[in-house]
Amino acid sequence: MKKSISIVILFIFVVSILISAVSCAGGSSENGAPQSTSQNGQDNTAPTSAGETQDPRLSVADDIPALDFGGKNFTIIYPTWSMYNDYYFASEEIGEKMNDAVYKRTQDINERFNVNINPVTKGYIETIYPEVSKAVKAGSDDYQMALTHCMSGVPDLTSGGYVQDWNKIPIVDFTKPWWNQTMNQTMSVDGILLAAVSDFIIFDPNVIYFNKGMAKDLDIGDLYQMVRDGKWTWDKLTELAKTASKDLNGDGKFDKDDQYGLVTHIGWMLESAMQSCDIFVSKIGDSGYPEDNLNTERFGNLINTLYNLLYVGNQTFIGDWDANNPAVQFEAQVPMSSGRTLFITDPLSAGKRYRAYDVEFGILPYPKYDEAQQDYLSLSWNGFMMIPRTADPEFVGAISEALAAESYKYTVPAYYDVLLTSKVARDVESTEMIDIIYKGAVYDFAMDFGNWNALTFPIENILKTNKTPDYVSFLEKNEGSFNKQMQKVYDGIRKNYEQ
Repeated sequence: MKKSISIVILFIFVVSILISAVSCAGGSSENGAPQSTSQNGQDNTAPTSAGETQDPRLSVADDIPALDFGGKNFTIIYPTWSMYNDYYFASEEIGEKMNDAVYKRTQDINERFNVNINPVTKGYIETIYPEVSKAVKAGSDDYQMALTHCMSGVPDLTSGGYVQDWNKIPIVDFTKPWWNQTMNQTMSVDGILLAAVSDFIIFDPNVIYFNKGMAKDLDIGDLYQMVRDGKWTWDKLTELAKTASKDLNGDGKFDKDDQYGLVTHIGWMLESAMQSCDIFVSKIGDSGYPEDNLNTERFGNLINTLYNLLYVGNQTFIGDWDANNPAVQFEAQVPMSSGRTLFITDPLSAGKRYRAYDVEFGILPYPKYDEAQQDYLSLSWNGFMMIPRTADPEFVGAISEALAAESYKYTVPAYYDVLLTSKVARDVESTEMIDIIYKGAVYDFAMDFGNWNALTFPIENILKTNKTPDYVSFLEKNEGSFNKQMQKVYDGIRKNYEQ
């Protein structure tokens, strides 16, 4: 009898341990913070503090062989554009999490491979193509990597044969979680990949910021739950925006001193509405080349929806944009900090600016086309990594893989945790929304290789004036030059890279 009781006690003890172990191995950290994902769909939990379970990212081996490059410079040329200015390089530790993670990445790679990561810039986005092409023509290995704009110089560097095929670079392992597989598929030409994206490149899509206090006062419902339920569409955004506009000073007109449902500008930011609705500028046609893909009922319906949002009623403030002077832009004209806008479009990285505001805000993905669309899709506006033709493939492969792996393990979680969670989003629900945004990262070949063709900015070109939109005539006028540009890029790549 005593033996039977002992066995029962032992059984209860073992079961209690197992239950405790399962509980501790759940999907949240000890403080209840949700796990997050990167643009590659991988777990993006920030590195854990003392006493918590180690971040699983840290256990992923990069499998780079032991190499010593004898103190060589690994020179990265980059433009003074967007996030390259603030988030990619750090000369010292300053006690700020993202900066210090970037600094650690550089120092660890320098020490491990006996190299000197050497970032240089020659100016704005238009400098990359002439600098790289000049070096290649001279047979110089001045640059081991070029960071580009998302459009400028991309078609010329690739079709001109000035960069290497990433698929032929040794040591680079695209099966690793730090490489963006969606981008690799979208940007390949006949299996040739001339521009790549790893976690070294920080994903920066456009998103919708909203004023949480105004949303509550207007009683428009739980916006986060709308996203979860698949009901966050452009029609829904338009409906809600119309409830928010007010002529605050009663002068009978709407200007920058009034209240709006949406603040935006008709330019690159609104273009992301296409891809958010699963509409892409081009598709591979019967000819084997990318061809215009916009002459569809779906695109026409989107144009009409956006026209209604922008011009029918007073719900939208359409501001200006000055790329050379970000302080003079639409968001500064009716800023979120004024408390006079319900929704505003801006890049995800703009949250760094928003976190200084007293207004409590949330973050949402761009809306879907309709409730039948399965996923929320976010067009990536970040730049690319390219390898100059004269660079040593093994050298580039080793350091590129190391930069990607270290970014996956340290800098992406730091960016996510510091910029997007504790200092920007200010609430768990927005962190969940950012997960959705990252998971839905997409690229559009025609946008990046279109060489500023009219069809790479169709929404702007069709809707920039308050006239009844005629997208069919616009497409008929411009599709010929667009298709020629796509054929030029494809022919150049095939000529320079196919054996």
